[in-house]
Amino acid sequence: MNVILGTAGAAGGGVGMFVTVAYMAVFFGIMWFLVIRPQKKREKQVVEMQNAIKVGEHVLLQSGEYGKVVDIINDVFIIEFGLNKSVRIPVKKAAVAAIQEPNLTIGKKVEPKVGTRVVEEDGVEYEYIEVEEEVEE
Repeated sequence: MNVILGTAGAAGGGVGMFVTVAYMAVFFGIMWFLVIRPQKKREKQVVEMQNAIKVGEHVLLQSGEYGKVVDIINDVFIIEFGLNKSVRIPVKKAAVAAIQEPNLTIGKKVEPKVGTRVVEEDGVEYEYIEVEEEVEE
């Protein structure tokens, strides 16, 4: 009797194992479409952007510094920093985050009017009100 039950259990275990493997395959397929594929696409776009950089373009490094490409040697950019044109540093292509010129214009800071509501970047809402203080002499 034990022999018959043992073979029946083995046959049922084969189907259960197949279902488990099928679930794992579906899970990895979904992960590939949701995580790995978009990441590889972004990496490919970044590499194409880095290979398209030419001499004279302004770039933004991953460290947040702006510079102008003055020479390209293999996989290294010679980047000029600052306004005095004497600071030149070699930087690997992988350190370039974007082709972007710095915004050096000075904008006016506009103060909101009394009674207006302003929502800050962190989602907090502030209301500007006028407060009068009494000064004791």
